[in-house]
Amino acid sequence: MSWDEERLLTLEIDANYGLAPDADTPCRTALRDPSLLAVWAWSPRARLLALAPGLTLPSSIDGMEEKYSPGRLPEALRCLVASLDDRTVDVEGGPCFVFPDRLAVPDPTPLPLIASTTDGRRTAGHLIRPDNWQPDEWNELVDGRMGEWAMAVHDREPVSICFTPASNATAAEAGVWTRPDFRGKRLAPAVVAAWSQREHRTRTVLFYSTTADNHASRSVARTLGLTPLGWIWTAR
Repeated sequence: MSWDEERLLTLEIDANYGLAPDADTPCRTALRDPSLLAVWAWSPRARLLALAPGLTLPSSIDGMEEKYSPGRLPEALRCLVASLDDRTVDVEGGPCFVFPDRLAVPDPTPLPLIASTTDGRRTAGHLIRPDNWQPDEWNELVDGRMGEWAMAVHDREPVSICFTPASNATAAEAGVWTRPDFRGKRLAPAVVAAWSQREHRTRTVLFYSTTADNHASRSVARTLGLTPLGWIWTAR
C-alpha cells in the first residue's frame, strides 16, 4: 500500500464519519457525524484527532500522544470525558485494517455465495429478509444503493453478509453480519473476500475495523491477511 498512514487514517475517518474544516479552529478537522463528540485515530507513524464542531479539548492536551500504545484509552479522550462532567459519554475503541492488494484465500464455504452483480441482486430479491434488517434498509441493500455486498445463503435465507455501511469517493468500509447460529463456520471471511472483489472495482482503498473485544471479527482480519493500520477510538 503506497498511501502514507496519515492519509489512510484520514480517509477511513472521513468515510465513516465525515470530516470538514472546523469553522472555529481552521487548523483543526471537525466531524460531520452529529452523533459523535470525538474520534481519535492512531497508527505507528500518524495521529488524527477530530472533534464535533465547536468542541475543544483542555489546552494541555493536543491529542497527539507520542507514547500511546494500542488498547489504552487516549489521554485526549480521558480529559475530554472528564471535562464534560454534566453528560454521559460512551467511549469505544478497536483496531483498524487496510485490505492489501491480494487477500489470503479463505477456506471454501459449504454454502453458496451470491454477490451484488445483476444476477445476484435479482436472486437476493427472492430471499427471506433477516429479522434484524428493516424492510426499507433491506431493499436499499439488495438494490445496491448501499454499495456492494456478498452473502452466504442457506435455504433461501442470507446467513452471513458483507456490505458497505460507509464510504466516500475513494474508500469504503466493510460491514459484516453473521446470524448467531451460523457463527464459527468460517462464513465471514468468504463473504468479506467476495465483497472486496466487488468494491475494489470503484474504490481505491478498503478498510475493516472492529472493537477490541470482538475476537471473532479480529479473527476474520487475520484469516484474510488484512494489513494492520492502527487503532480508532470514538466518543459519543
